[in-house]
Amino acid sequence: MASDLRAGQGGLAVLSLRFEVVDDRPDWPVVSVLVDGRDPFAEIAPGWRGFGPAEILGPGSPLLPKDPGRRVAVYCCSCGEPGCGVIAPVIFPSPDGRRVSWVDFHDYTGVFDGPVINSPDENEGRSWDLPDLHFSRAQYVAEVDRASRDRSWETDRRRVARLLYERLEPLKLVLPPGLSLAWAAPAWRRNGVALMFQRVIGVPQPAADQQMLQLTSTLSDPDQAAEDMAQQLLSTHPDGWVDSFGQTPED
Repeated sequence: MASDLRAGQGGLAVLSLRFEVVDDRPDWPVVSVLVDGRDPFAEIAPGWRGFGPAEILGPGSPLLPKDPGRRVAVYCCSCGEPGCGVIAPVIFPSPDGRRVSWVDFHDYTGVFDGPVINSPDENEGRSWDLPDLHFSRAQYVAEVDRASRDRSWETDRRRVARLLYERLEPLKLVLPPGLSLAWAAPAWRRNGVALMFQRVIGVPQPAADQQMLQLTSTLSDPDQAAEDMAQQLLSTHPDGWVDSFGQTPED
């Protein structure tokens, strides 16, 4: 099969992206990478996994090639934490614009918290024994675009969280004392949506003050449920958000 695919692309590899549910967590699928129909990392890093669709796909997908190239983590440790290790090639377009290449695969510990960071220190990483990969740019970009348009991975719970965040984010909400909305996600092992408000402090070392809120709705339609949750929050004064919706780490 691989040889047939390569022959069809003039000797270049063929990229395929698939959604996969791991650890029995349907709200948190990952994007698996196939090259010529096979997982290129299965033997060298068994059990390692891709990133979530919302992290690795979309209009600004880290997988899309940018001049002069950038290092992108495409897989991470089997525990799901990029800080424990990543498979991170440099992704770049060829000068003639006809190819996309993945080269110089590196692993980093305690560096990545998502697919992309600013200028990782090349001296900190270690090399993976993986061959360079070269794709037809047309096929490669078409596949990233196809996967980005495919929302089949998004469960109703994920959809509610996304719709709620899309309603609230433009309002630039602030939870006293000075915490800004950071993200929304399905509540872990609970019904509803978790909203994280935080303030990042960079001195002397990066740290974050955080407060999580949890909102629920009895409505089943995702759009209506998101609107209901938004109105619950907005109809309550920010000084009362923690008392009304606050969650502690122990919860």
